[in-house]
Amino acid sequence: MKKILVTGGLGFIGSHTVVELQNEGFEVVIIDDLSNTTLSVLDSIRNITGIKPIFYKADARVKSDLKAVFDAHDIDGVIHFAAFKAVGESISKPLDYYENNLSSLINVLQELRLRRLDNFIFSSSATVYGEPNHLPIKENAPVKNAESVYGNTKKIGEEIIKDTCKAYNIN
Repeated sequence: MKKILVTGGLGFIGSHTVVELQNEGFEVVIIDDLSNTTLSVLDSIRNITGIKPIFYKADARVKSDLKAVFDAHDIDGVIHFAAFKAVGESISKPLDYYENNLSSLINVLQELRLRRLDNFIFSSSATVYGEPNHLPIKENAPVKNAESVYGNTKKIGEEIIKDTCKAYNIN
C-alpha cells in the first residue's frame, strides 16, 4: 500500500483529499500545525472512511518535525497543502506569509531530495494568474503579477518547484 504524506491534511482541501486517498486504498500520514483547523477534523475523516489516518501535530517550517515524520514512515509521495491562505491577511502580514508558505515548501522539497523521493503535488492557486483575461482560467493562461502576497507566495512557490524538479528529477 502506497503511503502519502499530506501536509496541511486537516484543512478544508487537505482533509477532503485525505478522504479520497483513503477511499482509493492509500495509507495517509498527515502533518498539520492546526493553525487553520481543529483536531476534530481527524475524527470526521475517520467517521467518513472508517480509517483514522496517522497524524502528527507538526509544522512543515520546522525541519526536525519533517525529518521525524519521514524517519518514522516509508513515504512514497507528498501532497503539500500547508500554507497560510487568506488573501486580505496576506497584505497586512506579508512577512508571515512569505516565511510560512515558502519555507514550508522548501523544507518539504529538501526532504524529498535528501530521500530521493520523486512524487510531489503542490496546491497552488488561481491567484497566480492575476486578473484573468478569460474565464474559466486554463492552465496555459499567462501568469501575471499576483495581486496579493498570498498569490505571490504561490507564484514564487511554482518557480521554486520548477527549478527543483529540473535539478533533482522530481515529478
